[in-house]
Amino acid sequence: MTQIDALALQQVIDAHAAALTLYARQWCQTPEDAVQEALINLLRQNPAPANVAAWLYTTVRRRAINLARAEGRRAKHQAIAGRQRDYWFAPNDSSLDEPDYEKLLTRLPQLEREIIVARIWGERSFAEIAALVEQPMSTVHRKYQRGLAELEQMINEFEESRQTDESRSPLSR
Repeated sequence: MTQIDALALQQVIDAHAAALTLYARQWCQTPEDAVQEALINLLRQNPAPANVAAWLYTTVRRRAINLARAEGRRAKHQAIAGRQRDYWFAPNDSSLDEPDYEKLLTRLPQLEREIIVARIWGERSFAEIAALVEQPMSTVHRKYQRGLAELEQMINEFEESRQTDESRSPLSR
């Protein structure tokens, strides 16, 4: 048998793609990728395998296992990188921790949040930020000041509510 032609490939896909995807799902989170790569490899086979279905199952299995290994490496790398990243907020005596600050930051309007992050953590100038967000520099500065004031107010309210909750708790008495 020579290479697989378009009609034969379509017949193989119609007959086996769904089952192959389910089969690959046992090993990886992207079974469609494993199946697609196996089908591409099938097109490269010259001559085509004698038993196409058996060849596809073997190839899909190997590709799915390789994808699972890559997913595991990527997850491990991302976990390590996440633990090594610099904190956005410096530790302080506040009752807030970093996730609390980040949550409060997300409550700001999108443009104000973008400007504050670019200015404080990105260390961008107001001129650079104005070009980035396509706004006049005066607008950028005004939104930066307003965003900081809103953030400060939210932090104060959050800390006050925590202190109130702690004073009401029977464990704190």
